[in-house]
Amino acid sequence: MEPFAGDTPTFVTADPGVVVGESLLAAVAAYPYDGVLRRVLAALKYRGASRVAGPLADAAYPAMRLLLTISGPAVLVPVPIHSARRRQRGYNQASLIAGHLATLARMPMVELLARAHSTERQHRLTRAERVKNMRGAIAARDGVRPPICAIVVDDILTTSATLEVCADALRSIGVVEVYGFAIAREV
Repeated sequence: MEPFAGDTPTFVTADPGVVVGESLLAAVAAYPYDGVLRRVLAALKYRGASRVAGPLADAAYPAMRLLLTISGPAVLVPVPIHSARRRQRGYNQASLIAGHLATLARMPMVELLARAHSTERQHRLTRAERVKNMRGAIAARDGVRPPICAIVVDDILTTSATLEVCADALRSIGVVEVYGFAIAREV
């Protein structure tokens, strides 16, 4: 993907100004969320452009490798979407991205999480509204055997509220270390 050539991965942690807990150890985003990448991710998320998930994962893979040097062996866990949104969209963009990354990294991708209830779309919410919106929205699937380490995969990292809720759910079933990974980071 030529538009991203020369960009370097950005290491980020949960935003210090947002109280979302302490379950997420750290998160890596491959690129800033702007320019062409903003339009491509919007097409993936809202306009049915599922075909871009693979090239996005390919471009972001160096950042995933960086995270794996920190995390060690892990299982990739996509951020879940509500079943109604999945029916409407036809796919979960985080699952598509995580699946491609899992193939590249030769590691497992497991859908350990589910949406407990539907939430309002986050893109126009403030930080405080995002945290409130996500409270109780994600839970671990019943009967899953927890890995020691998991990397939660999403398309866009903004306030870390979603990743934090996912990390809380994973820790509740016994996952010891939870990291986050996103294609882009809102800057």
